[in-house]
Amino acid sequence: MGDEQAPEQGLDRFSYDYETIRNGGLIFAVVAFVIGLLIILSQRFHCGGKKKRRQGNEEDL
Repeated sequence: MGDEQAPEQGLDRFSYDYETIRNGGLIFAVVAFVIGLLIILSQRFHCGGKKKRRQGNEEDL
């Protein structure tokens, strides 16, 4: 019974490891940036690129 470890009284329940949080945020930012570049530079997504023309006359509008 004397072998049980008592929880440390000095640790706060809401203390954060800010270095780990910062590194995780930087990794997330880099991944999001790279994905954004891939979307912008890819040929699959065209923003206002080639538009299909209708096969009708202009008077039919």
